[in-house]
Amino acid sequence: MKITVVGHTAYDFIFIVGEHAKLDQSSYITKWKKCYGGGAANIAVGIKKLGGRSKLYSVAGRDFKRYENYLKKIGVELSLYRSNKPTARAYIFNAGEKQIMYFYWGASEEMGKMKAIKSDFLHIAPCHPKLALEMAEKAKFFAFEPGQDLKKFDKESLAYVVEKADIIFCNETELKEMEKRVGIRNKEIIVTLGKKGSIICSRRLKIKAIPAKVIDTTGAGDAYKAGFWVAFSKGYDIETCCKFGSVVSSFIVEKIGAQNYPNWKKVEKRFSKHFGKV
Repeated sequence: MKITVVGHTAYDFIFIVGEHAKLDQSSYITKWKKCYGGGAANIAVGIKKLGGRSKLYSVAGRDFKRYENYLKKIGVELSLYRSNKPTARAYIFNAGEKQIMYFYWGASEEMGKMKAIKSDFLHIAPCHPKLALEMAEKAKFFAFEPGQDLKKFDKESLAYVVEKADIIFCNETELKEMEKRVGIRNKEIIVTLGKKGSIICSRRLKIKAIPAKVIDTTGAGDAYKAGFWVAFSKGYDIETCCKFGSVVSSFIVEKIGAQNYPNWKKVEKRFSKHFGKV
């Protein structure tokens, strides 16, 4: 089973600070690192590193070559729209478990020009609403994750994608916004709650978060989805897939960067420790 992931690629600039600066004040940076990132890329990389098959459909900026070579080296299948603009960038500031993020779209501004491609299994990560809608039309089975781009959807486009989606991933704020704007009925909705775990709404089932020494929470949600999809491709039920997602995200927060995935054997070992043998 190959999972196509559509959405952003980006360069992440991640900073560790003692505390977040208040308005008109400053704070010291104790450590920083430039990493490969972008929600869709994080998920596609995660699926591949965990032993699954993935295809990334995204925009490649004029400075994307090194990132592209890295993706090819680890075996992520690529379908890229070329842009002369710089690759998108995320500037992320971590103070303990509190995070502030600034996002520069750059090449991602041209995502609306991309044409939809067919897929059997699709994950729609945050992306341009026009592309999300067209990708949904050509997918046999897909999950929708509105993320930070939810506000870019008009009511009609959002209603269509939500109605057609097989699975919806969101946080509490996004769920409330979607319910307010278009309503959601009879859907498999998985709500991520950060360190509080996640909830499978249709079953009113809470999935615990796995304890970890948190260094950087960047990409934890993406890791959850990567773990979910790999477990899904192995034939596990939704509850077990969510548990695997929780386990994978616990690895990601232990290092700086969103793509420090373990192998599947390490995931299974930690799964057994916290949830018992699958």
